[in-house]
Amino acid sequence: MNNQIAFIDEFGNNGLDFDSGGVSTHFIVTAILIDRNKLEEIEQQVEEIRKNNFQIGEMKSSKLKDNDTRRLKVLKELNQVDYHIFSVVIDKRKLKGEGFNYKGSFFKFLHSLVDRELFSAFPDILVVADEHGGKEFKEGFIKYIDRKHIPDLFNQSEFRFSNSKSDLIVQVADIISGTLARCYETKKLIENRSEFLSILKNKITEIRFWPPDYRPFAFNPETDFKNYDPTISVPGLNLSQQFLDETSKTKIPFEIDQRTCLNYLLFYFKNINPENYVPTFELINQIKQIRGSNISMHYFRSKIIAKLRDKGVLISSSNKGYKLPSSKSDLYEFVNHSNSYIQPMIDRLIKCRNKVKLATKNNLDILDQEEFKYLQMIIKNLP
Repeated sequence: MNNQIAFIDEFGNNGLDFDSGGVSTHFIVTAILIDRNKLEEIEQQVEEIRKNNFQIGEMKSSKLKDNDTRRLKVLKELNQVDYHIFSVVIDKRKLKGEGFNYKGSFFKFLHSLVDRELFSAFPDILVVADEHGGKEFKEGFIKYIDRKHIPDLFNQSEFRFSNSKSDLIVQVADIISGTLARCYETKKLIENRSEFLSILKNKITEIRFWPPDYRPFAFNPETDFKNYDPTISVPGLNLSQQFLDETSKTKIPFEIDQRTCLNYLLFYFKNINPENYVPTFELINQIKQIRGSNISMHYFRSKIIAKLRDKGVLISSSNKGYKLPSSKSDLYEFVNHSNSYIQPMIDRLIKCRNKVKLATKNNLDILDQEEFKYLQMIIKNLP
């Protein structure tokens, strides 16, 4: 039984002659994820939004056109619905090789990429796609899924077509795909795209970009943010991507949670604001959406943040949350935040040690063990 349903829609085409007016620079596949047991309730909510904004017609991105005020209104209303977004954004300009000029090879590549990204994150899922529009991608995709994902006791993934005119959640997928196109498609880019992404951020479980790109997408950080320092930011982004590359095939639950957390920090840095901290509850909620269960604060700090730092990933923290560093002040704030915990703990440890030594006439030193050599060294070098 599939507990998650993914309603997918796509933006773009297979053309590679980017000078042609109708050829997109990007291909975007969006999955709207909902819990199966909430489907009826969600459909009722979406129907109200459709009637309020589209009257008797379908809810489609093309009907919103360039009316960003109207689009923002629809997105804000959809924010009240319990759904989440998983998207794959392919920059077609970076597809190298003669084979991509052939439609069959192009779609075969897309099928394998979307399959790898979507089904690796959600192996037990029902995928629903609109039977109209983009039929070449979807019809080929359903054949690919049927061939690659034969349901068994452990893998219950399914795929079926629907009619977007009657399937409200596929219409939501169309709205989101069209909105993301205005954020990433070169020929549709808008200046306030970070505003769209900021509204959607709590609904986005992940946006996977292919090929991976270390640069921010929705703004120029060196001109838009006065404190942005590339000598700090670039190493942080590279180390984050290196960790994601190294763990791309992991099946270990806490490493999957680490990837979810880091992917969201990267998304926020490159699409929303590189100077803002992401609140802890927001990161924990992202992990909850992917794993399907809650985690404790202790687990988040010890198994996710601490382990990412152990692997060399640069993560700044403060009482405002966590972020990838974009300036020296981020690093100093992390040190200051850590110092506010470490220094009082060491002071208490020294007081305890001295009291015990005094009471035992120096016969017991609680740090006189091999495993405490590091603490001994720190205390010895204190002024």
